[in-house]
Amino acid sequence: MLPAARATYDGTFADQDRTLTLRGAPGASARINGHGNARRWAWLHADLGDGGVLEVVAAVSTRPLLRRLPPLVFLRLRHHGRTWPRRAERSAVGLLGIGRFRADIGLPRWTVTGRTLLRRIRVDVTQPAERTLALDYRDPDGAPAVCRNSESADATVVWERWWGRWRTEASWTLRGTAHAEVGDR
Repeated sequence: MLPAARATYDGTFADQDRTLTLRGAPGASARINGHGNARRWAWLHADLGDGGVLEVVAAVSTRPLLRRLPPLVFLRLRHHGRTWPRRAERSAVGLLGIGRFRADIGLPRWTVTGRTLLRRIRVDVTQPAERTLALDYRDPDGAPAVCRNSESADATVVWERWWGRWRTEASWTLRGTAHAEVGDR
C-alpha cells in the first residue's frame, strides 16, 4: 500500500562520525502488510514525471513452503491519472493465476515483467555499486538482514498495449533518479 507517493521529511540521522539533518527532503511512504518480513525482496519507487509514479515490490516469503516459490510481484503504475493494474492484487496473482508478473532479483541489475489482458510492462533496474549503500540490521523478529539501497538508481520502463500487435504506449528512462532496494536475510 502506498499512502504517500510524494512526501517530504524532516529528521536527523547520526553515526559515530557525522550527523545528517534533513529539512523538506523528498520521499515516499509505503507499507507492506503480511506475515512478517520477506526472505528476499526488491523494491522500486520511480517518479515518472507529470504526476506519474511506478511502485514495485517483489518478495519471497520466509514461510517454509512459500520460500520455494518465485518472488511474488506487486506493481502499480499511475499514469495520466489512471492506475494499472486496476486491482492491487492483479500483479501478484494475475487474472489467470500466479506467474503473470515475474521478477528476477539480483544486483547490480534486477527486472520485473508482466502483463494483463491488453497491456504489458518491462522494468529494468540498475543499482550501481558506487550508488548503493549496504546496511546490515536486525528485523523485529531478531533475524539478521541486509538491504542494499540506492536513492540514485537507474530504471527503464516500457509499457505496451495490444493493438493487433504489441505497441509502446509509454516509456521512461530514469538515470540516477529512481529509488530502489534489494534485500535478503
